[in-house]
Amino acid sequence: MTLQDLVIHNYRQALARVGLDRLAPSPENVWPYVKHLNPSPRHGSGESMEQLFYSHTGRLAHKWHHYHRIYDRHLERFRGTSVKFLEIGVSHGGSLQIWSKYFGPNATIFGIDVDPRCSVVDDPPSINVRIGSQNDVQFLRSVVAEMGGIDIVLDDGSHWVPHQRASFEALFPLISARGVYIVEDLQTNYWRGRYEGGWRRRSTFLEQMKDLVDDMHKWWHTKPQRLPDAHRFVDAVHFYNAMVVIEKEPQDKPSSIQIGEPSFVDPFTARVDEPIE
Repeated sequence: MTLQDLVIHNYRQALARVGLDRLAPSPENVWPYVKHLNPSPRHGSGESMEQLFYSHTGRLAHKWHHYHRIYDRHLERFRGTSVKFLEIGVSHGGSLQIWSKYFGPNATIFGIDVDPRCSVVDDPPSINVRIGSQNDVQFLRSVVAEMGGIDIVLDDGSHWVPHQRASFEALFPLISARGVYIVEDLQTNYWRGRYEGGWRRRSTFLEQMKDLVDDMHKWWHTKPQRLPDAHRFVDAVHFYNAMVVIEKEPQDKPSSIQIGEPSFVDPFTARVDEPIE
């Protein structure tokens, strides 16, 4: 944590202790947005993530409402397969229970958390919990080895910028060739202080992902890449409110194809006698 972040964090805490937190309100207070709902039969027991979430009756789960459609958009293709899924951040364990239902009995479901109390969620073989830090590269690698590989990572962990970056740099190279990496709660990347964020601060995970968009376009420029060879294996980077989804897919050199008869001669029309490679 930089000196500026430390000063901001301690200043807010000091004001809060003497009841003057209104003088320096913390953007970290998300409680005005939080609702506690009981399972609702009006959502039924359908198959979408939203329906599974709102009909859940197990351990406590906590997600932003708009995440559900994003999950379906990017992860539905893995349902019913032998997908290997890792969630960073176990908390009370409800999320892992829902993911187990979502992907089905053939999935390998693991969660990691630094809080040893989360071990109560461990319920093999359907749900497997390991205690350790998302900032510990060797620990992360050992979990992936135990899983037998990995297809999806969902980072809902500490939300601390250095941890988000460390986990991505350790795990993204281990994701399968057509896997998905998701990082949630990226609002913290805008908050100076405890989370070490800040508007367009170069060290944040969000800025790293903006650079990844440039890295994907390496075919068209000569600038250095932050993620080497990203243009050869990153298919898409999707930005949502407080969430980024990165999809892998092996990438060939781009090719522009012409088909049909030209209407007139112009310098951009390929010669008809040029072979197609």
